[in-house]
Amino acid sequence: MNRLFKNFLARLRLFSPIFIGIGISIFIITFQSIRNSNNSIYNTNEKNLALEVETIIKMFERERGLKLEKVNTHLKVMHNYFYTGKFEIKETKTEIVATNQISGNSHKTLLNKWFFNGSAFQHNHSFVDSIQNLLGGTATVFQKIDSGYIRISTNVLTKNNDRAIGTYIPNDSPVIKAIEKGETYIGRAFVVNDWYITAYEPIFYKTNIIGILYVGDKEKNLKKLGDIIRNIKIGQSGYIYVIDEKGEIIVQPELDSKNINGKTLFKYVKEKQKGIYEYTNTDTKEKRLVVFDYYKDFRLSVLASINPDTETHELVKKTIVESVLIGIVIIILLSTFVYLLTTESVYKYLEQIKLSNKSLVSAKKALTFSEQKFETIFNYSSDEIFLADLNGNFIEINQLVCEKLGYTRDELLEMSFIDLKTQKYKPFVSKNLKKIKNEGFHTYETENVSKTGKVISVEMKSRLINCSGTKMIISIARNITERKAVEKKMFSAILKTEEKERKRFATELHDNLGPILSTIKLYSDLIRKGENKKLDLNEAIKNIDELTEMAISTTREISNNITPTILHDFGLATAISEFCNYVNSTKSININIKTDGYTYKTSGIFESILFQTTKELINNTLKHAQAKNITIELKNNENQIILYYKDDGIGFDSEKMLNESTGLGLSSIINKLKTIKGTYDINSGDGKGMFILIAIKVDENTVN
Repeated sequence: MNRLFKNFLARLRLFSPIFIGIGISIFIITFQSIRNSNNSIYNTNEKNLALEVETIIKMFERERGLKLEKVNTHLKVMHNYFYTGKFEIKETKTEIVATNQISGNSHKTLLNKWFFNGSAFQHNHSFVDSIQNLLGGTATVFQKIDSGYIRISTNVLTKNNDRAIGTYIPNDSPVIKAIEKGETYIGRAFVVNDWYITAYEPIFYKTNIIGILYVGDKEKNLKKLGDIIRNIKIGQSGYIYVIDEKGEIIVQPELDSKNINGKTLFKYVKEKQKGIYEYTNTDTKEKRLVVFDYYKDFRLSVLASINPDTETHELVKKTIVESVLIGIVIIILLSTFVYLLTTESVYKYLEQIKLSNKSLVSAKKALTFSEQKFETIFNYSSDEIFLADLNGNFIEINQLVCEKLGYTRDELLEMSFIDLKTQKYKPFVSKNLKKIKNEGFHTYETENVSKTGKVISVEMKSRLINCSGTKMIISIARNITERKAVEKKMFSAILKTEEKERKRFATELHDNLGPILSTIKLYSDLIRKGENKKLDLNEAIKNIDELTEMAISTTREISNNITPTILHDFGLATAISEFCNYVNSTKSININIKTDGYTYKTSGIFESILFQTTKELINNTLKHAQAKNITIELKNNENQIILYYKDDGIGFDSEKMLNESTGLGLSSIINKLKTIKGTYDINSGDGKGMFILIAIKVDENTVN
C-alpha cells in the first residue's frame, strides 16, 4: 500500500509540471480564443451590416428602376388610348384660376374647350381615371397657357385630397423645357406636393404643341419598404433604419417617428454619407456599431446597427465553459494514464494528438477553400449557368441569370427551361432534353424571355453530369443577340449587293448587247424575205459579220465585268494593275500601283472581294474625292494579305460615314470584308484625303 502511494507521489511529481502546463495552456488558449473570436465577430458584424445596407440600397435602386420602366409602359398605353379617340378643340373659351404648383401664386386665364370622344375634357376625369384603373399610378392631361401647362383633368391629389385641377407647371421647369423641344421627359419630377417618377409626352395638334400627357407614381413606397426592412433581423441586437435629410427616422423597428437631427450620429452620417461609426447611446449607455450609406435618388440614408457586446456575450460565456470542461477532461485522462504509461508513451501520445489536430485543421481549410472557390467561380462566371434535373426543372442558377432575366433566385427555382422560352422554341425543349440524356452533351441555339418580356437569343451548351449519384444537367448560356443582329445586317447587305449586280447586268444586256442583236435580226429578216432591191446581199452579210463581232466583244466585256478572266488567269496583282493602267489611260487621275511585295499564289474568293473592293474605292475617289493622285500597294506576309489605298482628295468625316447605313459605298465594302473575316482601318477628314488599310488572313474559308 505504501509502495503504491509512494509510486503515485513519484509519478505525480513527475507529471505535475505537465498538469500545470496544461492548465496554463488552457487559460492562454481560452483567453486568445475569446480575443480572436471577438475580433472575428466584430469584422463579421461590419461585413454583415455593410451587406445589409448594400441590399437595401439595391432594393431602392430596383424600386426606382421598376418605376421608370413602369411609367414608360404606362405612357405608351395612354398615348395609344388618347390618339385612337376623337379629339376636338372648340373656340369657346372658359375661365379658370391657374395656381403655380411651386410658388402657390394664382391668376385667372382663359382656355379653349377640349373634347374627347364627344365629352368635354375640362373637369371631366373619366379619361385619366380609366388610365389609373387600368394601370395604377396617376395620370393627367395638361393644356398649354402663357405661364406653362395647366392640369385640366387629373387624379393627382393635393394635400387636402382634392384633385389638383388648375395647378400648373411653370415654364422654367426642366419638364417644360423638354416638352417645348418636342421631347418626351422620363424621370424624377416634383408633382404638386411630392416627388414622383414621371413620364411627360407633348400633345401635338396641327404640328403645334398644345398640351401634355402625363403618367407617374410616387418615387418611393415607404410603407412597402418599411414592411420589408422591419422583417430583417441582424444577430441578436441588430436592426436597420432609414432617415431623411432632416434627420427624421422614416423606418425603424424601435424608433419610428423619432428625429435624430442635432445628434452627433446624424451630423457624422450627413457629412460622410457612407462609412462606419461607433458611439454610446447617451440615454441607455448602450454601445452601438453603425454602418451607413446614402441613396441620393431618394435622398435617404440607410443605417444598420448592432450592439457588439450583446453579439459576443454568449460566445465568450460558451468558450469559457467549454475550455474549463475540456481542461478537466484532459487532466482526468492524464491522471489515469499516469499509472499506465511511461513518460515516453505520454510524449508520443501528445505528439500524435498534435499531428492529428494539424491534419484536421488543414483538411478543414482545404474544404472551406474548395467550397469558396466553387461558389466564386459559379456566381461570378461571365456566362449564365443553369443546373437542372432531367425534366428541366431548375435546381440552382448563378447570379448572372437573375440579373439578365430579371427574376429573383427563388422565382427561378420554381421554374423550368420551358417557362423561359418563347412560343417559337417551347416545342424544342423536350427534344433538346432527350438529346442531352441520350448523348450526354448538346449545343443549340434558343431564345429566353426575361421577366419584362425582352427576348434574348442565346447559345446553350448543356452536359449531363453525375452529382453524388444523381444525374443532372448543367447548361451554360451565352448571349448571341448582337451576333444575330450583325449576321442579319451582313446578309441584307449581301442581298442588296447581289440585286445591284443583277440590275447592272440586265442594263448592260439591254443597252449594249440588245441593240446589236436586234440589228442582226433586222438584216436576217430582210435577207429571208428576199428584198434584194432595198438591200445589197454582200453588204448585208458584211454588216452582219461586223455586228456579230461587236456582239461577241460586248458579251466578252460584260462577262469580264462580272468575273474578270484576267483575275482567274493571271491573279490578283495583275488584275488590279491592268485596271489601274486602264484608268490611267483616261488621263482623269494618276494611280501609282505597287504589287511587287505580293507573292501569294493560291486563289480564292478573297481575290474577287479584294479586286471588287479596289474598283469600288477607285470609283468612289473619281466620283466624290476631287483627287489628283491615288496610291495603291498590295503585299502579303505569309498567309496574311495587306491592301493599302490612299488618295489626296477632299476627304470626309469617316466616323460619321461609318455610322450611316449608306455612303460612298463604304457599307458595301465593309460588309464584303466581314464575310471573309477581314479587318480594316479607315482614316479621313475634311481636306485631308482618305486612306484605308485592309488585312485578310487567308485560311480554308477565304480560299473556298
